Amino acid sequence: MKPLQIADLFCGAGGSTTGIRQAVTRMGKKANILAINHWDVAIQTHSANNDGVMHLCESVDHIDPTKVIPGQELDLLWASPACTHHSVARGGRPRCEQQRAPAWIIPFWLENLKVKRLIVENVPEFQNWGPLDDDGRPVKESKGETFKAFIAAIRSLGYTVDWRVLNAANYGDPTIRRRLFIQAIKGTGRKIQWPDITHAEQQFNISGLPKWIPARNIIDPDLHGESIFKRKRPLAPATLRRIEHGIKKFWQPYAEPFLVVLRGTGKSRSLDKPLPTETTSGTHFALIEPFLINYYGNGDAYSVDIPLGTVTTKDRFALIEPDGEFALDIRFRMLQPHELAAAQGFPQNYKFCGTKTDITRQIGNAVPVNLSRELALTVLRTEVA
Repeated sequence: MKPLQIADLFCGAGGSTTGIRQAVTRMGKKANILAINHWDVAIQTHSANNDGVMHLCESVDHIDPTKVIPGQELDLLWASPACTHHSVARGGRPRCEQQRAPAWIIPFWLENLKVKRLIVENVPEFQNWGPLDDDGRPVKESKGETFKAFIAAIRSLGYTVDWRVLNAANYGDPTIRRRLFIQAIKGTGRKIQWPDITHAEQQFNISGLPKWIPARNIIDPDLHGESIFKRKRPLAPATLRRIEHGIKKFWQPYAEPFLVVLRGTGKSRSLDKPLPTETTSGTHFALIEPFLINYYGNGDAYSVDIPLGTVTTKDRFALIEPDGEFALDIRFRMLQPHELAAAQGFPQNYKFCGTKTDITRQIGNAVPVNLSRELALTVLRTEVA
């Protein structure tokens, strides 16, 4: 069986490659994969988890594709060019056209190789790509012009092109990360296939799909935060306001996941156990639920029964949970890298290299694994002459 030839440009820590490899395995095939990234730490992580994959630690724009691709043919070219200067997460800060230019490497590779299938991943705002003014701000009147030119360049090389914004939670990743995916298949007039969703927001749906995987599933129960009342350095007022909002929203009677007994020597109690004996003097049970808060944009409180919000390249999520014997205390801690990695769909044994800051950055930049797998499965099953 002839192995598939695949290249993963801007591969990062390996979310897309992991998904692609899972897809290839599920199809009962083999693949020769080339992974390219300019950051040595990301390549170290990628190499530590992907035996048999060829790695190049170099800027993609310094590489001649005809010299690194055997036979100059690819069954799949996957590319995830830098997104920070397209993303709304950048806020009002000036953008740099040079930081957005690497996407133009993709048509160059298509022009110099025989590529059957293409997947480009980026933030949804990539569709708004247009020229910048002298201050580094997008020109409103020219919104999306460069994106249209980018798509036109791919089509001019004989490809059918389509694009969609996909939600990773719909494909089994415990995160609501939304990303733009551009597909291109060699040949004009072809029909682009998109993966069917595997999970639904609501438990009961017409298709009978399982519910979105909640953030609760990625929380490490062995880790506990410290009391917000015992901290040497008080939390910022904005953080306290978010905690207050979460308490009002989620710490209500009958909310999951555990009970607090507010009488005598009562302590917290699992919902998996029967309710203790109730007295005639009124209820003495409060049902408490941990919740997540984020630290960017219009940060809000989130139930752990829904997928985690989009993972970024910095620590942005904290876990709030109740504590104490006779009165409710509030424990606070940031989510740890292995929890964030789980939200992105990385296998439990995935090894990340570098400092904690490096690891968080790699995870935040990664393409969710399960979404990558489902998309790669659909694309690779599409026959191309």
